[in-house]
Amino acid sequence: MKKLFIIAVAFTVCAMSAFAQSKDESVRLPDIAVGSGLFSAETLTYFAFSDHNLLNAGDFETYKGKANTEFLMNIVELRVDPYPTGRFAVGLDFDWDYYRLDKTHFWQPDGSGKVSIAPMEGSGFKKIKKSRLSVRTIAVPLSFTQAFGAFSFRVGVTGEYNLPGRVRFKGTTADGTEVKEWKSGTHFAKDIKTNTFTYNLFGVLSFEDIGFYVKYSPAQVFQEGYGPQFQTLTFGVVTGLGL
Repeated sequence: MKKLFIIAVAFTVCAMSAFAQSKDESVRLPDIAVGSGLFSAETLTYFAFSDHNLLNAGDFETYKGKANTEFLMNIVELRVDPYPTGRFAVGLDFDWDYYRLDKTHFWQPDGSGKVSIAPMEGSGFKKIKKSRLSVRTIAVPLSFTQAFGAFSFRVGVTGEYNLPGRVRFKGTTADGTEVKEWKSGTHFAKDIKTNTFTYNLFGVLSFEDIGFYVKYSPAQVFQEGYGPQFQTLTFGVVTGLGL
């Protein structure tokens, strides 16, 4: 809940910043620009919040829960503007991805970095409140942006370095005991063998500083044999300055 609150606050701040810039072009609230003209560098340029749709997911598609989400924050972006309405850029992003199951299944780590989807029935739990796989990513996007007045269209490819995944769990046993394993325990693991290097293709259609975001990730999230195999097609919104 705290993380969702932080995300909502960050997203609101960016939206307000974008609105302020539309009223006064001199306002660039969280944006710090270095250089001008052909070359420039900017920090804290944009945020994106998206929802993952699973592709070729097998049983995982049946068992997935709500809010399979992504929160992406750009840290810095280096830019080359070959002409006034065109831009090439390379960035550094930090990305959080969450994959949740429905309330009748949970991620079950085996201690070796492998996870499987286990049913609540027969597990000793009468209620699964939360079962979440999280993947944190350091990403380098390469993009080209073309502006058409207040509209712009960005396309690109992102190389990703993924830290080992983490599984977290919260549930209630048959006798009413609450099990909350965020830091240790049989239903928690922090070294899940997700693929270390992946990539994705993305596009953003923006009006001023708010845009619609789509991303296709053809690489598998898990290493082969360490979890269900699936790809993602992600839709969401992106906001910030200098889109």
